[in-house]
Amino acid sequence: MRHFFLETEPGHIPVVGETVTLDQEESHHLGTVLRGGRQNEVVLTDGRGHRMAALVVKQDRRQATLDIQSVVKDEAEFLRPQLVLAIALIKPKRFEWALEKAVELGVHRIVPLQTEHSSIDKSGHKIKRWNTIMKSAIKQCGRSFLPELSPSLKIDDFLAQHPLELTVFGAIPEEVGLRTQPRPLLELADEVPGEMSEYLTGLIGPEGGWSPEEVASFLELGLQPINLGPHILRAETAASACLAGLQAVRGKGLKG
Repeated sequence: MRHFFLETEPGHIPVVGETVTLDQEESHHLGTVLRGGRQNEVVLTDGRGHRMAALVVKQDRRQATLDIQSVVKDEAEFLRPQLVLAIALIKPKRFEWALEKAVELGVHRIVPLQTEHSSIDKSGHKIKRWNTIMKSAIKQCGRSFLPELSPSLKIDDFLAQHPLELTVFGAIPEEVGLRTQPRPLLELADEVPGEMSEYLTGLIGPEGGWSPEEVASFLELGLQPINLGPHILRAETAASACLAGLQAVRGKGLKG
């Protein structure tokens, strides 16, 4: 069954029997889907963890009206620890690909990072497009939670503001030198304590890699360098590989 995004006021949770209206873009999409006499029952999500079955009662190109038939809260989306991806700003198309896949892989928060080797920060002009890509991704994969998209942060600011108890960073041996060697992410899963922190965080660098100063800062803070496979990955591929591994680690210590 097709999924559609329902914009709601902050704090409002739709209830059974409520009549709701999709925005113009979603209404147009719905009209396309319903052509050919398809059934008029669809699934809605508010991006805040709620999934709703709804019946279309009125539809045209500009506006679709639906009646809510059921509302379910996806409790799994709110379990801790939650997944955070902090990824350096890279080439626009590649960053958008990383965003889409991060949503599909279950991330809860995405932070664009300004690093020494990252692309020029033009994120202020991209937020609307990025949110559209993320909404499309949750509809495609059937999620009910729209991840938080943070404003871009300088790497030092992120490290100062975000809890780092369970934080890893993608690295190749040449970046960390003889001080320590990157380890396979799944190898670390066996060492994760029963009581996890609130977040599992993965840091992914830009095409040019981390600077020596950035790596030194990570190691000084106790962050663990991880090996994401035998080959050098593009940043967007590394982000997906990292999140897939973090999901496996997360599954060990989920809590309400």
